[in-house]
Formats: sequence, C-alpha cells, structure tokens
Amino acid sequence: MKVLWFANTSSNFAAGDNPYNGGGWVSSLETEISPHVELAVAFLTRQALDPRQGVVHSSPGSRVAWSRVKRHGVAYYPIYNGHDRSRADRMKTLFRGEARQEFDLVANYISVVEDFAPDIIQVFGSEHSFGLVSEHTDVPVVLHVQGIMNPYFKAFLPPGVSWGDYIFDSLKPGCFLHRLFIHERWKEACRREQRILRAIGNYLGRTAWDHEQVRQFNPSARFFEGGEIMRQPFYDADIEAISDIPTQLTLVTTISEPTYKGYDLVLRTGKLLKEKYGLPFTWQVFGNVDPGFFERVTGIRTEQAGITLAGVASAQQLVEAIAAASLYVHPSYIDNSPNGVCEAQLLGAAVVATRVGGVPSLIEDGVTGFLVRPGNPEEMAERIVAMYRNKELLRRVGANARRVALVRHDRRRIADDLLGVYRELTGLQKDPA
Repeated sequence: MKVLWFANTSSNFAAGDNPYNGGGWVSSLETEISPHVELAVAFLTRQALDPRQGVVHSSPGSRVAWSRVKRHGVAYYPIYNGHDRSRADRMKTLFRGEARQEFDLVANYISVVEDFAPDIIQVFGSEHSFGLVSEHTDVPVVLHVQGIMNPYFKAFLPPGVSWGDYIFDSLKPGCFLHRLFIHERWKEACRREQRILRAIGNYLGRTAWDHEQVRQFNPSARFFEGGEIMRQPFYDADIEAISDIPTQLTLVTTISEPTYKGYDLVLRTGKLLKEKYGLPFTWQVFGNVDPGFFERVTGIRTEQAGITLAGVASAQQLVEAIAAASLYVHPSYIDNSPNGVCEAQLLGAAVVATRVGGVPSLIEDGVTGFLVRPGNPEEMAERIVAMYRNKELLRRVGANARRVALVRHDRRRIADDLLGVYRELTGLQKDPA
C-alpha cells in the first residue's frame, strides 16, 4: 500500500537537525508505520532545494518547487515555497494577498500526488493549504486533526487584550508589521480551513472536542479514532528510578510562542505563589517564549514571578526536568490534545491544566489530573498549593495518569488502528506489510 503524508513538519527527513520539538509525534508515527507501507512524506521548507539530493521539479513561472529524496526507506518531498523566504516576502503577501502563493502550492501538491501515485493521502492538520489537494484528486484523503484554526483564532489573545493592543504593542515598524501579518494570515487561514473541512469527508481525531468542531463545518464527516505516539524518551524513562516528590515546590511547563499558550497566566500565577502563599518554588518554562508582550500586558516581569525561561529542550532534557518536578502545569487558553500534557502523564506526573478544548478528554478532574478555569490565576495557584501539600494525592493522581496514558499512547495499537483506517478507506483488505 502506498501512503502519502502532507505534514507541517519534515518528520524524520532531517532527524536530529532541529532542536525544536514541534511535530515530534509525526516523526514517532513515521517510525512505527513506515515498515508496514510504502510511505512518502511531503512538507514545506524555506531552504532552497539541492539538485544533488534529487531531481528538482519546478513548473514554469511558479515560485514553488519540489524534489524527491529517498532516505531509510521513505520517500521525502521537500516543497520549497519561494513565496515565503523572508520578511520582505511576507510583507508582499500581507498587501497582495495569498491567491498566487496558494495557486502555486496546490499545483505542486497535485504534482507530488501524480509523481508518487498513492493509494491514500493523509493530511496532518487543517492549518495549512495541504488539505486543498482533496479538491483535485480521486485518491481517498483523510485529515488528521491537530488543532482547529477557527476556535483558536477566537482565543488567540489573553482576556481583556484586543487585537489593537497586540498589534500596536510596539511602535517598531518590524514588530507592528509582523503582528499585523499574523492577524491577516490567521484570518485567511481560518477561511481556507472552513473550505478544507467542508471538502474532506474523512477525519482522524483524538478528543471529543475536535470531533465536535469538525462536525460544525461538515456534519456528514466520517470520524476514526486516531491516537498520537509520543517521543521515544518518554516511553524509555525508568519510572522506578525517578526521584520522589521534591521537598521544595517544583513546577514545569512546556509552551510555545503563540499568545493563546498562556504565558501571562504563568506570570500571574507565579506572582500569587510568591506574594500570597509565600512558598519557595522553582518554575521552569521550556520553549520558544518571548516574554516581552506578556510582561507588558500583566505588569509582571519574569524574574519577579519566580519564573525561569529554560529555552527549547530536547526530549531527554524534558524527561529529566518533569521527573524531578512536583507538578506539570499547562496554562493554555485553547488546545486540542497538547503533547506536553500527554508526555507528562506518561511519566506519571500530576498535571494541573486549564479546562479548554480537548484537554478534558485527557484529564479526568481529580482522578488523572486537575482542571482549572482558563485565565484564572487565583484558582490555578490555589490548586497547585493544595496538591503540593497533599503528597499522597500527587502520587495517586500521577500513577492514574500514567496508567491511562500508556494505553492512550500505545505505539502498536495506534499503528494498527491507522493501518486499519487505510485498509477501510482504500478497500485494500490484505495486510499491507
């Protein structure tokens, strides 16, 4: 069986070259699936294609090109987007729109499909234009939901912050134009996503929330259960050797740049822990966070809140940090199935998370973690303190979370289920191995 993925990550194409962990679950899934099918992975890149690695395909007049590169049994299709090489290109897109870029990209997606001739196409996420290929092929297409842009856009900013506040936060022309570009690109992405969700009839989902969101746009859509395989170090961790709950309150959060990830809530909660409860604590925040906007919105500086920005970390570094922590804290204003929560649960960590999006599908409140209202630092701080003071509760909740997570993220079961979906949608009932 020939399977073509369109993904917003290069997956295992350049494994180990990029320290950023986004998309790690796609590469983990590739590792599990690739021995059983003839797999190809197409992805966008800003790096010019190297003719020495494979024949470069470019249509006359198009600013998009692709090549085919075979590595460890998988065919990779890096698609070079010449419309998005620099900030200057993005400014042109801001004022001219995305019609030409979309046309060139979709034409190249079609060309990749024709070159590989798959039996089935799997699109990861509705955020990008990949799903538009479904309008131009008779090959079955299934979209694996990662997040839904439309509700994310509504929750993009912290409570009480307007788009005007965000865009005009800095009068530096580069910052202003960049944030204006973010606003316009998200609006366009939301319109495109609605078109994609109405066009594709088959979906893989993980939470009740993503099923509900897609059904709003496509009531006749067909859903399949589609789990996520976490990064290998979270399975390999020696739980028995993990240190006991530390004497001092120790918190860990993994986060990324978008404002809806809730760094402002981290600042407000940290300040409460210091000033109201007077607890000595450490709080490591991993990820590509730029704190300036959040500090101006809250009036709280990172060091004043007792927060340490630890930067982007490897999976192994995160395993060690979470294993040595009292609690894992997830502060988002919107999320579907955050991998940070899932990875922490695999390690047997007790998690405090906001009750948003698909998170309640991951956490049974009081049993496998604790849920608090989004944007409520008082409730989050109160829950953190109450949990920390009850070590037996921490241990019990963490153990429950690990038992559930080991089933939810079982690698072989997830791969078998996905292969079953492929067979059902293609009508190829024989084992594809």
